[in-house]
Amino acid sequence: MKKLLVLAVLALAACKKDDTPVRQLNYDGKWYIHQTVDKQYTLENGDTAYTKYEVKDYPTPINYIDFQTNLGTGAAFLYLGGKADSMAYEALTPTYFKLDTTLCEVTHLTDSAFQFNTLVFDHNVIPDRVQIRQFFFVLTR
Repeated sequence: MKKLLVLAVLALAACKKDDTPVRQLNYDGKWYIHQTVDKQYTLENGDTAYTKYEVKDYPTPINYIDFQTNLGTGAAFLYLGGKADSMAYEALTPTYFKLDTTLCEVTHLTDSAFQFNTLVFDHNVIPDRVQIRQFFFVLTR
């Protein structure tokens, strides 16, 4: 009986939702975009075949992304190539966050430099293949 009670308490503790917000890395505020890399590739049986690899440089500090957050959630405002967009933002872990429904990974962060990439998987079903598209962002303050 004691074993059953201990197992029940452990199961209950494991299922309890933690309402503590994700401790995010501090990248709140405006970051200027200096470069983007657009990669598209297919993985098939361990082999990678690139179908797109495009690098764009933005030499003037006009293009930006502005993270306006509160405890790991909020909005991100993007101005890139003369187009503006607003996206919902949510920190998932210290390394991963979402912009709308797109998963993003922080790859480098200092007080003045920030790099992240998006991960977009094609929803089409292709036997033995996975098509991935990634956008890499290089930003500074």
